Amino acid sequence: MQNGKRALNLFSILHFAFCILHFAVSLPAFAQTALTVDTRSLRMNDLLTITVDLDGPFASLKVVYVPLQNLEIVGEPGSSSEFVWNNGQVSRRRTMRWRARPLAPGAARVGPLVLNAEGQRETLPGIEIEVLPELVSTSNDAETILRELSETGRQPMFVVSEVEKTSVYAGEPVVVTWWLYNAASIQQWQIVSVPKLDDFWTEERPKAEQPERVYVGDVMVQRLPIRKVTLFPLRSGSLRIGGMAVEAALMRYIRRGPFSTYNGELIEASFTSAPINLTVKPIPPGPPVDAVGDLSLTCESPVQRKNGPVVVRVSLSGVGNVRAANPPRFERPVEGTLQVEGGEVLVSREETSFGMSRQWRYLIFPATSAPMEIPPLSMRVFDPATGQRKALRCDGSFVNAVVAAAPAGSAPAAQPAPPRKVWPFVAGALMLLLGVAIVPRLRRELALRRAVREIVDGATPAEIRARVEQRVHIDLNEQSDRGDAWRALRSLLDAAERERDIAIDADAEIVRRVREVLRYR
Repeated sequence: MQNGKRALNLFSILHFAFCILHFAVSLPAFAQTALTVDTRSLRMNDLLTITVDLDGPFASLKVVYVPLQNLEIVGEPGSSSEFVWNNGQVSRRRTMRWRARPLAPGAARVGPLVLNAEGQRETLPGIEIEVLPELVSTSNDAETILRELSETGRQPMFVVSEVEKTSVYAGEPVVVTWWLYNAASIQQWQIVSVPKLDDFWTEERPKAEQPERVYVGDVMVQRLPIRKVTLFPLRSGSLRIGGMAVEAALMRYIRRGPFSTYNGELIEASFTSAPINLTVKPIPPGPPVDAVGDLSLTCESPVQRKNGPVVVRVSLSGVGNVRAANPPRFERPVEGTLQVEGGEVLVSREETSFGMSRQWRYLIFPATSAPMEIPPLSMRVFDPATGQRKALRCDGSFVNAVVAAAPAGSAPAAQPAPPRKVWPFVAGALMLLLGVAIVPRLRRELALRRAVREIVDGATPAEIRARVEQRVHIDLNEQSDRGDAWRALRSLLDAAERERDIAIDADAEIVRRVREVLRYR
């Protein structure tokens, strides 16, 4: 009997040990390096999740670039790492995830992905994706979009692009507004992609902060302007204004009734507004124009102070792209030496109105001390409202000009010279003040030049954009001089990347605009 119990106990121990050994052997090993997606087919307003599993030496990679075709990354990638001890060895695995949105219906592709780490190289094959078209991605009619979303069982959250007119002249301002419509319970939302306006100069406009309630068909919804810009077409032809993409977290309630608030789940939703096609007409043949828009020219009376130059202040204002305007010209030569300074641009950023002005200062150094005529100033502009050219003009005027000269007469009485012992202290104080004023500025200038050189030297437009984004964290919609400089740089880099013909020296202009972005930092 005792022998039977011992045998049974021994059998139990062996069985238990065998189970443990089987469990240890069957422990799942780390998955090998792989590239995967959550779906092979998606609609235009769906999001694709891209996952890269890195194992072994590739887990130490900090930056991984996934090539994409007809897809665009949304937001920042997510990353996680895990470690496992197995047979006395520690293994590491790293997982990176991206969210991407489709750009157009049709075929898309993720990868292939080439990895290099510690002398090892591995190529992960690409994955083909099918992007399905849908009606809402081609319409900016709110009622059509809401009806389509309702019929397909999706959340009633969408974006509509609205333009005040679809046919303009080159250089004529046109206002575009992107509206967020919502009949769902939005917990949070964000703009994940803005259109690249390569063929336009843009001026950001203020927008309302509070949503308004409107009827779309027979449904009450909220709408909020999420971006409003004034565009100035840089060329004629059929120009395209791309869509704006928004991602939101929506609450979907599972039950109805008084306790439905406590029975819901958060779901992610994405929507991209339909593009807008703008017909831009060339300016009719005729004499060249200095500016385009509904503009006016004002000139102040000439002023001369303390035998200095005669100063004439001139301002061009109205609704038009005055940044590209040429300064007015004198109709006749002036009696003296002329210099033109300034050209500063002021933008009136109000919700209900928009206007721009540009100011110049004309400095005239008289040749003689006598009454001097200031000739009329004029410039030629094109008015889109009438489709005609018109001349803006300031009438001439007169000023009693005085040439600066040394005073005549006897020399002034000699003043006692200061003691010689004071001069070293005065010179030292001046040198100290000069150093305090100039040295920091010189250091900042040298640091700025070094930063610009590190960003631009030997870099492609895409690399320049990435390097600037690493140094300067800025919202593309920021309404400031820095925001204007960043949008101008982005437009130029996009044009250079697409190898479009650029009338200016692209390399020098890129350096200048990178410098402006860093200077406003």
